[in-house]
Amino acid sequence: MAASPRSDIVNPHEIGVYHCWTRCVRRTRLCGVDPLTGKDFSYRRDWIISFQQECATLFAIELAFHAILANHNHNIIRNRPDIAATWTPEEVVRRWLTITHLVKSKDGKPQEFTEEDIAAEMSDPERVEELRVRLADPSVYMASINEHIARRCNREDGVTGHFWEGRFECRNLVDEAAILVCGIYVDLNQIRAGEATTPENSQYTSAYCRIQAFQQQQQEASPTVAEADADAAAADAAVVANSNEPAATTAQLADAWLCELTLDESSNGDTAYDLQSKSGLRPSDRGILPISFTKYLELLDATGRVVLEKKGSIPSHLAPILERLGINTELWGEMVQDFDTMFGKVVGAAATVAERAAATGRRWFQGQPNCRAAFG
Repeated sequence: MAASPRSDIVNPHEIGVYHCWTRCVRRTRLCGVDPLTGKDFSYRRDWIISFQQECATLFAIELAFHAILANHNHNIIRNRPDIAATWTPEEVVRRWLTITHLVKSKDGKPQEFTEEDIAAEMSDPERVEELRVRLADPSVYMASINEHIARRCNREDGVTGHFWEGRFECRNLVDEAAILVCGIYVDLNQIRAGEATTPENSQYTSAYCRIQAFQQQQQEASPTVAEADADAAAADAAVVANSNEPAATTAQLADAWLCELTLDESSNGDTAYDLQSKSGLRPSDRGILPISFTKYLELLDATGRVVLEKKGSIPSHLAPILERLGINTELWGEMVQDFDTMFGKVVGAAATVAERAAATGRRWFQGQPNCRAAFG
């Protein structure tokens, strides 16, 4: 892949969607079984998930898709400088101090900071605005995750030095077609790597989280007779007791911290749910793709079968999903299977990629011919 300055790809001042990935440098693996010693480091995947969940409440960055494998980590994120712009100076500083303490923590829990620390940061308005930009910067987000995991793993292994091969890799997904292809690519990563056979057992992927949440919602929507009777009895007891306690809340969904999948196409981007999440577990409740979860799951499952068998095509009833976004259905399997080699630093409609190249003073970006073939 041709070298490009990170500034040609990432702009923290504008909303963008980025595919970011990083690979472990050591043979001992990031989160898998060491083939030489037999030691299983799979529990480290929980460290990453936990840290990403914390980051979702602190950064103005939304995690849309992710996959954690034995020796590398994939993330598709959307930065939201528009959300960071709504935060007060004190909120900006508190978020930043929490992140910096969290990165250096030994157990993934942030150390406390003082009011004096907050006052010191807020004394310089220019510093506050610099921190506001950082809170929506994909580079800062990825660096924070990588530094925290490297510190914890090095400490556990009793070593120093590089844990990751280098700075994380990144590509810009400039439209919904590119986001859909890359999202499916990331969610099927464990299947391609032989770590799982279906999306349902691809643990530590965004698909797994969304499937778990979908099953939770189905169970809540269709309670058993026994559950219904128990709920009725509980309600009667509450009336008799005339309790002033608030009603019990629904259990937190497994994907509540991830970016909402389905985009409300009627939204203009500045409604309440676009700029703030009801739960506070993520920056906003704005979706990222014009597709329902059930259709996404059908497409993911069908594509997974194509990837496993390395032949075939998606069912005809799913083709309109791709055609609507201008995706070449004949190349779909190849795009998902070979996404990393087919495309470069900027992915999407060829005209848009060409405009981005011209804006950065380049004649082209690697993968432009494939963008022309893949995206109508």
